[in-house]
Amino acid sequence: MLGVELRRPGTGLGADPTLVARAFRERVLPCGIEPINRLERIVTAKHEETRRLSRAPAEELPSRLRRLLETVPATRPHRDGLLRETPPGTFREIVSATGGGRLGPRDLEEVAGRLSGAPLEVRRDLAAELIHASAPDRVALLARWVYHPARRTGVLCEFGGPPPEDYPAAQARLAEVRLELAELGFPSTTFAGVDVLLALTYAGRLQDAVDRSFQGGGIERLLPGPFPLATMILGVRRRFADADR
Repeated sequence: MLGVELRRPGTGLGADPTLVARAFRERVLPCGIEPINRLERIVTAKHEETRRLSRAPAEELPSRLRRLLETVPATRPHRDGLLRETPPGTFREIVSATGGGRLGPRDLEEVAGRLSGAPLEVRRDLAAELIHASAPDRVALLARWVYHPARRTGVLCEFGGPPPEDYPAAQARLAEVRLELAELGFPSTTFAGVDVLLALTYAGRLQDAVDRSFQGGGIERLLPGPFPLATMILGVRRRFADADR
């Protein structure tokens, strides 16, 4: 959880400590300690619910899966198709295999291939959410807004170093970000703290782009602030009723 002391980051890692510290200072700290800690707890609870799929009774799987898909923004237009075309047991198998250490970042394309009912990019995002939530202590979130290996885009690129070449390399870079966050006083037993940093950084990037594009036009007011936008990116908006406060 986030403390009040801002310590000097470490050095020598692939993720630039200065850039991680700047994002922490400019994107995380202004939100306030308690809201950030609460957001991390909600993200952690979301991960725990996904892991429960591995032992949920068969009759409960459809409703649990619909709730899961509601926490993955990229699936919004395709949720009915995913539920209709992907056997419920497939989701349970992915969660169990990842939790048991048999699946990880290098298997993301394979996991996406097991899912049906949505375009490949959406299935990749869902696969990334599934394996991340199934083992959040060892697997970082690798959705396309975090990093897209083919395009070499995503918010991870804001933390320094050459773009990673693939998902395992991106995973390693995110592990370095996690270490830097711990040095800064935001330790976490999982990658939930990294999720918060990345979402707030991405939300800030969107807000900055809107502000630059519509200076004085008023349309920027239609976009929520960085914190509520981050809760939307993380798929926990409904769980954070007072995110606008």
